[in-house]
Amino acid sequence: MNQVRAAIIRHLARSEEGTTSGEISRELQATYQTVFRHLHDLEKQGIVASDAGEQRQGQRVIYTLNKQARDKALADYASYLDGQ
Repeated sequence: MNQVRAAIIRHLARSEEGTTSGEISRELQATYQTVFRHLHDLEKQGIVASDAGEQRQGQRVIYTLNKQARDKALADYASYLDGQ
């Protein structure tokens, strides 16, 4: 797993109320574009949820972790590594 992606998931796990991409990028000292790209991918996978609809421009978007989806993805990854 990518280290930035793992750090984003960890950050969201500690932020039960949710957080913004800007707050995550500052915490991780990563560029906004990098964090946003990973959040977008994680959201498409269902691991991350946001309070935004399709129109995100100019909005403060709050991201939260879907722990059930994360746990399933981790279990699937472990099965893959086990050769299943």
